Amino acid sequence: MRSILRSIVKIGIPARSGPSLPRQLCTKVATVPTTPQHNALQRYEDDLQNEFHQILREERQSVLDPVADPMSLEVFPNTRPAFNFAAYVNKSPTLQQLVSLGVELHKLEKRKGIAQFVLGLDFDRDMWNHIRFLADVGVPAESLGEFLTKNPLIFKEDLGDLETRVNYLQSKRFLPEEISRIVRKNPFWLMLNTKRIDRRLGYFQKTFALEGSEVRALSTKQPRLITYNLEHVRKNTFTVQEEMGFEKEEVKQLLLSKPRIWMIKTEALQYRFEYLHRRMKLSHAELLQTPDLLLTRDVRIKQRHGFLKFLGKVQYDPKKELYIPLKSLVEGTDEEFVAEVAKSNMECYNRFLKTL
Repeated sequence: MRSILRSIVKIGIPARSGPSLPRQLCTKVATVPTTPQHNALQRYEDDLQNEFHQILREERQSVLDPVADPMSLEVFPNTRPAFNFAAYVNKSPTLQQLVSLGVELHKLEKRKGIAQFVLGLDFDRDMWNHIRFLADVGVPAESLGEFLTKNPLIFKEDLGDLETRVNYLQSKRFLPEEISRIVRKNPFWLMLNTKRIDRRLGYFQKTFALEGSEVRALSTKQPRLITYNLEHVRKNTFTVQEEMGFEKEEVKQLLLSKPRIWMIKTEALQYRFEYLHRRMKLSHAELLQTPDLLLTRDVRIKQRHGFLKFLGKVQYDPKKELYIPLKSLVEGTDEEFVAEVAKSNMECYNRFLKTL
């Protein structure tokens, strides 16, 4: 195991309506493919970091003090580093080992106090057992660098406490593969003690009337939600149930199908629902069938729905002819949408976009 880990190499891991164009401008032209504009992995990393920042806002203390759980940690702002690791890598076996695991040192040095903390660690004495523990829990070797880049403070945690937290999940009938996913997808989960995790799981179970199996499914599907800022979760729950008008059973259905709805900004959720429900006239039932609409960027929905309306092809009722699936508003590239759904061409689409 040790030889395997040491041999790892670093890897990269609001619109307004305008005048309509004459439809005769939409002449057929060849579609020119373009590359996707958004990197899913980068979005995931940015979202995860922002969410952990919210967890850490409740209390503030030095990041180098003993840590009970992430709620008591100081936020890691992106401040200018006091120094960079480049001057130390050639002299530090510990940094060399971290680089071989794929840890991105340039990200660590931007966090207040973390560079000094890492430089004070010895790989064999302070890190090796933690890394072996993570591997045993199910973090694959190729993901260790990503995990440690996001949460180097795992090395501050007592191994006995970490084992207790994993044992707790086992006692709650989480399967090994579920525990592995939880730890991989939420590197900060193991920073919370069992009492806090138990309260969090109990909150979701009681608030949304979940069965034990549903609590496990939710935790495994979106483990970041369990450790997310509870004030924000409560605000979005109120918005979904009281302001958006979903019934309790529908709220539960939304939570289990798209738990990330509870982690997006409340204002964005409210605005998106208003557009989908008031402007597009989509019912609650239709939104429940395609909940990804509530997670899709407003501009994409407006552009695609607006283009279909411009072409006279808005027809989202599956019982009628010329049915357009709502999922087509959120899936695929613009080129695929224009050619396969709207049955038009990119020149026409681009001209339409200039009118918005």
